[in-house]
Amino acid sequence: MKAYSAAVVLLLSLEFCSCFLFSAASLYNSTDDVVILDYSNFTSTIYGTENAWVVEFYSSWCGHCIEFAPTWKLFAKDVKDWEHTVKVGVIDCAADENIPICRSYEVMAYPTIILFAAHTSKGDTGTEMRQSLIIEDMGKFVIDFLVEKQKANNGSSSWVNLQPYQHAISDIWTEVPKSVEHSVVIVASAKSSAAWGTILDLGGYSSVAVRFKEAKAEDTKEFGSLPSVVFIDRTGKEEVVNGAPNNRKELTEFVMKKLGLNRGMLPYKTHLSGRKSDATTRKEDIEGAGDGQPEEINSDKLNYEDDLPDTAFAGVERKDQVYMVDIENAISYALGHEVVQHKVIRGEALVSLQDFLEVLVTYLPARPAVHLFLSKLYKYSSTHGDSLEGKHLAEVIKSLQGPDSVLPDHQPWVGCHGSEPKFRGYPCGLWITFHVLTVNSVLQDGNSDVYNPKKTLRAIHGYVKHFFGCKHCSEHFQAMYAVDAESSVNVADDGILWLWRGHNKVNERLKGDASEDPKHLKQQFPSKSTCPSCWNGNTMKEKEVLVYLKQIYAKGALSFKGTQTITTPVRNKQAKVKEALDRHEKVKKVETMTVNKKHSDFIQDQSLRSLNTWGFNTTDISLCVFLYGISTVIIMGVYCMVVIRRKIRRRRFLEACKLPNTTEKRVNQGSSHECISSIDNHSKEEK
Repeated sequence: MKAYSAAVVLLLSLEFCSCFLFSAASLYNSTDDVVILDYSNFTSTIYGTENAWVVEFYSSWCGHCIEFAPTWKLFAKDVKDWEHTVKVGVIDCAADENIPICRSYEVMAYPTIILFAAHTSKGDTGTEMRQSLIIEDMGKFVIDFLVEKQKANNGSSSWVNLQPYQHAISDIWTEVPKSVEHSVVIVASAKSSAAWGTILDLGGYSSVAVRFKEAKAEDTKEFGSLPSVVFIDRTGKEEVVNGAPNNRKELTEFVMKKLGLNRGMLPYKTHLSGRKSDATTRKEDIEGAGDGQPEEINSDKLNYEDDLPDTAFAGVERKDQVYMVDIENAISYALGHEVVQHKVIRGEALVSLQDFLEVLVTYLPARPAVHLFLSKLYKYSSTHGDSLEGKHLAEVIKSLQGPDSVLPDHQPWVGCHGSEPKFRGYPCGLWITFHVLTVNSVLQDGNSDVYNPKKTLRAIHGYVKHFFGCKHCSEHFQAMYAVDAESSVNVADDGILWLWRGHNKVNERLKGDASEDPKHLKQQFPSKSTCPSCWNGNTMKEKEVLVYLKQIYAKGALSFKGTQTITTPVRNKQAKVKEALDRHEKVKKVETMTVNKKHSDFIQDQSLRSLNTWGFNTTDISLCVFLYGISTVIIMGVYCMVVIRRKIRRRRFLEACKLPNTTEKRVNQGSSHECISSIDNHSKEEK
């Protein structure tokens, strides 16, 4: 019994901790005037409801989402009395379990705001709303959406009537419920957001019915200054107030004060909560990253030696230490979340994904299992048609996981750990990954004649353009790239320095931003404390910075602290030797084929060169071969004609000079001698 009680207490503790972690990672909680949605309640909450919905799809790591969250909270508070017609919700697309929902609505950037009409069903993708830092502008957009839906009969009976009142004001009581004590008609110019907003503000008071009447020429003469408000009670008594306030807030307060209304009269409403309470679904430390055998990553170019443990880095950790776990977390989230969230990947986006994977496979100093996984994924993306479905790609990523092929699940951040879950994390890890790629591409292939210094940067730009979720961040990066990336990156080291300059521009722009971690303030990198030699007063020395960047982002400088390990099947020495021999034979065979091809090409090239020394080019040689063939055909034709003619003439002579019969011998004896003489002469002529 004691054991059972202890188990219950433990489970409740885990549940509490899990709820705390979930709410801490989110930008919203139950104290905000929003409905928190997730995979477990989205469908049941949004589909088939009488009211409309305006939902923000956000990511808890997205800097612009962090900055926008206070505005969205104020907007939700501003329109919370509109629940009878429209409700405000949020869903965090950074949560893995919410990916299918965000993918189904083709949310490719954060934050994205979508409006759903009443009775929404599966397949209805809603209407995207333009976000704004001005609350009134977002309110007007929602009002316009509701008016249009109601006009098209796509509203609901629970909605307030936003359509213009067309009848005489005195007839207003013919269309309002008996519970209504006061009718109010607001006479204003066409498409008055102030009038519509007031109708929505007062829609929750059952004792009041408010309508909007578009002012015509005769109304202007009758009421004078607009907007005018007409109050009508059950007795038919009318009171007209001309020159009423022309903005929603003041107009609402004016009507409420006139009728003696207060918010305490509104019916009590409870918001739904999307907070998860299942401790098992929020496990933070998931087993599975790493493999324990960092053997020959990317051939021998990255120089991981056989049988070294994952914690092979034995250097002293620096203040600015770069950690492999942060890189693996960034790649895992990028591929397993941002990429697969796309409904369909095709065209330029697919090419960008392939280019990014190729650069990862070629230049990222990943652990062997991670490198093998990336290689398989790159091969798959390059050989499966001209489009990929995000849902199917997510299944492929799961299927590629194995003992020796791993895309690590999330591990606790180390270098990119923020003071709160919403700070640093993924953006920090992605920046580090980009720096590691630019540096190691130069260290590996920078001295090669065929090295393209723009290739790595183009792959990074393509990923940010098509897959990075923070819309504003992506737009800023693209604008920065368009200014001078293609023109200023010409030699190997230029790519390293361009990304470094770009990163510092972003740090300068985000300094003091809501997304800035108060414990890790934005500053120019490297700081004077981490690299004193990089500074000359208040300016940086780029040559010293370049040396510094190559030191901290090089493969040998990465720390494996915090990476988790998967035990792979142990291979004996004989198996390792056989694998090495097979690999050696394969390389040798390829080299032999290459040498033979080069030798054949050399012989052919020498033959052409010898002809070129006589002044012949390729066209001349082709013409000579053609003429030679034609001459051969003509000569053979002449020869055949001569032989045939000779045989014909011989046959004719023989037929003319056949020996006569015995009865005719005597008569023709003289002519026989003439034939023989003629044949002899013919033979002489032929000779």
